[in-house]
Amino acid sequence: MKDILFRDDNSLLGGNWYKLSKKLFVIPCILIFVGLIAIYSLIGTEYSLTLLVKHILYLLISILTLIFISLLPINDLRKLLNLLSILFIFLLFLVPLLGYEIKGATRWINLSYFSIQPSEILKGPIICMFSWFCYLYTKTHQIFYLFFNLLIFLIIVTLLLLQPDIGTLMIYLSCFSLILILYIRKIKLFFLLGFIGISFITIAYFSFEHVNSRINNFLFSDNLQVTKSLSAIKEGGLFGVGLGEGQLKYSIPESHNDFIFAILVEEFGLLFGLFIALLYPIFFIISKKSSINPSNLFIQNTIFCLCFVLCLQAFVNIGSSIDLIPPTGMTLPFISYGGSSMLSYALIFGTVICFSKNEENSTYNPS
Repeated sequence: MKDILFRDDNSLLGGNWYKLSKKLFVIPCILIFVGLIAIYSLIGTEYSLTLLVKHILYLLISILTLIFISLLPINDLRKLLNLLSILFIFLLFLVPLLGYEIKGATRWINLSYFSIQPSEILKGPIICMFSWFCYLYTKTHQIFYLFFNLLIFLIIVTLLLLQPDIGTLMIYLSCFSLILILYIRKIKLFFLLGFIGISFITIAYFSFEHVNSRINNFLFSDNLQVTKSLSAIKEGGLFGVGLGEGQLKYSIPESHNDFIFAILVEEFGLLFGLFIALLYPIFFIISKKSSINPSNLFIQNTIFCLCFVLCLQAFVNIGSSIDLIPPTGMTLPFISYGGSSMLSYALIFGTVICFSKNEENSTYNPS
């Protein structure tokens, strides 16, 4: 067995497992465990044991996905992610036709026993695709690659506006802008993208009633969900009231996804909440240090953008819970309930782990 595990070949196990930085698996494992505890704590409120069973099923699928893609050769994973981008953009086209509406938004496609949200799962793959074509532009200076990225981005923007899903659209806008800035290092581009972002928020405010309502409630009145979230956090104090002992979770709407952070802080305390919040930037730091391939612009920039998405979504979710920003419906990576979001995070975490392979054991020549 020892000879098999330490063999130096190109098989999936022998050729790739020992090239990975194992410490990068620690933080996803912690987040998964915390998510299980949080969902378990909600049993007996408005949610039954079925919620936990479905959460575990989604986790198993996500964990297998994470392990599989982290073991793939880097070049093979890049090609797979490009194919997944095409697939989920196609599914985005089907959402207005086959999707069903929840709270005024049509974002999900029902597939009998479960539903998927293509815009959520697309995040990781499309970042890789955008980064790849920008990388090709820096190597060839052919403007076609930038136009192709812009065309795909505008298609995604249009499809998200039809749903509508302004929160997710802002995530895409942030990622697309960051990728352009990383590859095209010009100060004028930075200010232009900033102006476009501010203009888009302004237009969304006046064009979409739910965006207008959320921002107005945030600025000028109290939001019921946020008020109860803050009460739960205050009740928890530094060390929490104990697992299952929280009371305000019975009255916080969407406590299993949008406001899961407040439930955790109430039961385990503010110090535990701070620990969870710091895990995302820590993962980013570890992934940067684990990858000793700084000369590869594509790998470094893609890792940076993927980690940025994780940190941004965690910030948005936690920021909504503590009344720092308006509620957007963003989930807390690997902790909140949701099959599409967990699969999305599995793709992101797995890609970062794969792309952080040790240069001494792994070579990568983009082609």
